[in-house]
Amino acid sequence: MSKVGILEADPTRFGGIQEFVRTLASYLPPEQTELLAYYGDLTQEKPLPCRLVLLNNRESRSFFSRCFRSQKNDYYSNSSLRRKIALLQDLFHIRKNLEKRYPGGDILIVNSVSSLMLFCSKKVLKNNQIILVQHSDPRIMYHRSFDFGGIFRRRKIELFRKYVDVFVLLSEHMTEKFASYLPLERKELVVIRHAVKFPARISTAFPNAVAMLCRLVPLKRVDRLIDCAKLLPNVTFNIYGTGPEEEKLKKAAGQLSNVFFHGYVNDIDRVFMDNSLLAITSEYEGYPISGIEACVRGRPMVVLDTFSAASDLVENDVNGILLEQFSPENFSNAICRILKNPEKFQTGALQHRNLYRCDTAKEKWLNLLQKEKRNVSNV
Repeated sequence: MSKVGILEADPTRFGGIQEFVRTLASYLPPEQTELLAYYGDLTQEKPLPCRLVLLNNRESRSFFSRCFRSQKNDYYSNSSLRRKIALLQDLFHIRKNLEKRYPGGDILIVNSVSSLMLFCSKKVLKNNQIILVQHSDPRIMYHRSFDFGGIFRRRKIELFRKYVDVFVLLSEHMTEKFASYLPLERKELVVIRHAVKFPARISTAFPNAVAMLCRLVPLKRVDRLIDCAKLLPNVTFNIYGTGPEEEKLKKAAGQLSNVFFHGYVNDIDRVFMDNSLLAITSEYEGYPISGIEACVRGRPMVVLDTFSAASDLVENDVNGILLEQFSPENFSNAICRILKNPEKFQTGALQHRNLYRCDTAKEKWLNLLQKEKRNVSNV
């Protein structure tokens, strides 16, 4: 019986891609599903619905690799040179363990092009069905070194062309955008939106508060929300998440009495009971899980139109407000518009949320994997 492996750095970590991985694994039979972690030290922030396989366990690392890694349960060392040396030391173990576990006849789901190139040998790519999942904007995926960008772009595109059997897209309008960057001829494209569990009840209270739910990293531009807080002293701004920019952002918030940092949170229902809307100020996104979590709970959002899925996530003036450019003034005005008429936007959000039903996503994934299992048996 073929199994399904989902390759991800740390499936136990807080984050959008990690939440997608755990949700996808929950759709599948646990005895046939594996989460394949290639970070050596896991954060253990979230429980997992199926078996975890460590491709880079501590015991298998060489002495030199251990010397060049961070002592924290986090990413490779922040020093660029040390990070690269640690990664090179670990590559052999990850590739060897993956090849041993997936010699052929199985399905491998990959969440980045770099992991496809770095960790999957040609034997693994050739002898298994490979599914690549989109997690970022097409333009960003093409240019970012984590995906198709960087000095190995030609090699990555060739691996995609030759070995990726299915490319899973996040919305229908992504096909045309990717076609301008990638060879999609004879490539099976399947649209499956991210999905989350619907809450048991919808809050009809509307606190004078705004949530931001994300990793505290530069591309999320949390500083923009702090600029809005300065203009709206009577509105509470709640920031949920952790990350390397946390201390810098707390310093930027200074003595503002209406900005609160809550760190990592497990109770998403409570987040959206305590806040009437979500703010997304990122430089770019794929299809933000936080936006879906807000929508299914009847909470609208203010979003910058900086990524292709923004117009799919937000129907302007229905379940939120979509802004072409950021300024503290226009973003603050959008927040005020929603807070003045929250019932209208909640109605729009509840109409929009049917796009993100777990049963729909589950059915599509199960149909796709069943088809790929038949294909892999013919390899």
